[in-house]
Amino acid sequence: MIEALNAAMSGVQDSDLPAPADRARIRKASGLNQDAFGKILKVSRLSISMWEQGKTEPSGHNRQEYIKALRHIADVRGIPWTLTDH
Repeated sequence: MIEALNAAMSGVQDSDLPAPADRARIRKASGLNQDAFGKILKVSRLSISMWEQGKTEPSGHNRQEYIKALRHIADVRGIPWTLTDH
């Protein structure tokens, strides 16, 4: 999956991060729990939880990788990137 994520998005914009509820919806569409998704992104389950609740925001490299992963899931699953108003 890592190779597919790297190939999927090379020019991700920082503003491309969906609303917290959409982050959770997209991750759940992959069938991954927060722990497994965190391991793929090399962050803790708590980080994923906090990002999905909107309590914290990913930054720097983690933000870029998180956006790539979410975008890849949305593209592969054919699901909308956002359903909520920001």
